[in-house]
Amino acid sequence: MRTSGRHSAASTAANVGGVRRDLANARMGQFVALDGRTFSLRAPRIERAEIEELIEAGCPVVTYLPGGRLLWHDEDDAWPAWADARSAPDTVTAGRWESPDGSVAVVLVFHP
Repeated sequence: MRTSGRHSAASTAANVGGVRRDLANARMGQFVALDGRTFSLRAPRIERAEIEELIEAGCPVVTYLPGGRLLWHDEDDAWPAWADARSAPDTVTAGRWESPDGSVAVVLVFHP
């Protein structure tokens, strides 16, 4: 898989601004966000138009990389994460995940 600075080993640790972090305690079908909210899979496949609509609305993007690494991207970091996925040489699928409070996250899964 192509690795950019966004997905490098150095970016897997929390950065100073806390925008992008590993999401420890992740498991299949559910993950806990930085603020403690639990997200569950609601739609395993969503199309490009919905992805962009959700990002435009301020939804965070989570990238799921081979090996099980999850990275959180929000605010200005969400669009570059989506751009990386669109230009990746690997197959990338997107899903809609929701928390009990109705918050939505887009999860991009990179398939080697």
